Amino acid sequence: MKKTAGFLLRLAISAGIIFYLLQRSDWTALKKALLNYPPGWWLAGLVFYALFQAASVARWRYICKTLGFRKPYLYFLKLYLLNMYVNTFLPGFMGGDVVRGYYLVRDGFGLKESSFSVLVDRGAGLMAICFLLLLFLPFYGGFIPRHVRLTVEVWALAVVIGGGVISLWASLRRNRSLAPLVWPDAGAVFLYGLVVQVLYVFQFAVMAQGLHIRLPWSLYFVIVPITGFLSSLPVSLGGLGLREGSLVYFMGLRGVPQEKALLLGLLVYSTVLTGALPGALVYLRGVKSART
Repeated sequence: MKKTAGFLLRLAISAGIIFYLLQRSDWTALKKALLNYPPGWWLAGLVFYALFQAASVARWRYICKTLGFRKPYLYFLKLYLLNMYVNTFLPGFMGGDVVRGYYLVRDGFGLKESSFSVLVDRGAGLMAICFLLLLFLPFYGGFIPRHVRLTVEVWALAVVIGGGVISLWASLRRNRSLAPLVWPDAGAVFLYGLVVQVLYVFQFAVMAQGLHIRLPWSLYFVIVPITGFLSSLPVSLGGLGLREGSLVYFMGLRGVPQEKALLLGLLVYSTVLTGALPGALVYLRGVKSART
């Protein structure tokens, strides 16, 4: 009942935001933009999404390897696809992370280490987002209201400093259970995270070309990391609504029509749905599929 209630709440939040945005949109302009969208740009976005996911799998595999759990790339790919499917299509709070952690434990990884690997994997993504914001926001974020910009900058700086302090502490302790946080492995995990986030930014920038959104690419390194963080909050269904609302707001500050920003978010979400479908095969084949 709790899972069902949580799912319905997230669905209601997503539906409510999308309904609100659609109510404020020009349906004629929205339809025209959709019908004129070249399929090639969508396929290019899907390719970048696949690369983004492939790099995410490599990052998680590297984290587990530093903790002493060695498996082929295909093993982690199957679990990650299952994670994406559960998070996208099935009810539950952070259900996908729980599922992939469960399979790690079942296949011989300790519960503590398994949970820690998922936590570090999430943390690496957050660190990369904050690092990109610190690089680009001070120079290209002038279009954002000052109080919003300062809030994001302080938050990003706090996360980066906090992550650095934790890594320094772990490096001094040299505890094997903290291996992903110990240099030089911590640096490799961070670089993996940075590659993942850059590919994520490229996906948005590439798909925006099909809508004739002519923003400097540097602005995508401001808008997309903020959008990615907000859409990752577990209060909506796969980020639906939060992603679109963020794009409408931040792109609107640079004069992008609401209809195009909204459609960009929905097109990106369609690649998320498409990318999660292979996980359904892993799910339907059952637990044995994750052993090889």
